[in-house]
Amino acid sequence: MKNSIKTINDFILKENHKRFDSEKVSFLSHVSHGIRTPLNAIIGFSKLLVLKEINENKKKEYIQEILNGGNLLLQFVDNIMDLSQFEAKNYSLRIKNHDINKIIWDFTEDFYYRKTENKDTDINLMIVWDSKVLDCEIETDAILLKKSIQRLINLVSVKYPLEEFELGYRKLTDNLISIFVRPVLEKLSPDILLDEKQLYSIDKDNSFDFFNYKVLLESISMLGGEINLDSDNQEYSFSIPSDCNNIRRMNQI
Repeated sequence: MKNSIKTINDFILKENHKRFDSEKVSFLSHVSHGIRTPLNAIIGFSKLLVLKEINENKKKEYIQEILNGGNLLLQFVDNIMDLSQFEAKNYSLRIKNHDINKIIWDFTEDFYYRKTENKDTDINLMIVWDSKVLDCEIETDAILLKKSIQRLINLVSVKYPLEEFELGYRKLTDNLISIFVRPVLEKLSPDILLDEKQLYSIDKDNSFDFFNYKVLLESISMLGGEINLDSDNQEYSFSIPSDCNNIRRMNQI
């Protein structure tokens, strides 16, 4: 009997080890691809600037491509760093009392500042308010929440070939709010409406999409919430508790 148990335990350990090795190889492959892609663009366009005599318009175009690659690389590294802290349980939540309206306004202002400075996106954001919610104070980590909103925008913008998206929130209960990002419905044509399967699908072969979605899941989990997808409204959202006691309780589960 003891030998049988030992054999079963050895088999389970061996299978777990194989799965761990497979996941590790997959993870490293995604990291390698995610770093190499923008680096190749940075190096390639830098060589063109050095080796070729080019006019001013082309020079500006190449410089912009280099900046885009650099920004993409920074975003990717930020995702990896956050994900590593989440999984190692080393991320320290900085929970304070915040006005959710101010968080969204600050995020939007910063979004347009970065858009003007970097010229790396054509996305336009329109803020949508719930007229029934004039003031909404929540206890949360504002920095992580803003990062989560950006990751949600990245996720939605991959799905839709559009430039205009709506960002807003709604109160679900006294202790729960939902922050959503969706394409401007008036801009949606029937051929780009997503069904439930398309809405949920993630391109796991694309390192940027893969890590963006993975770190978004972990970010929302750290905030004590969950991601929600609504195919009827073509909406991506996440719900989070509005008080720190709920956040701490969710992180202890």
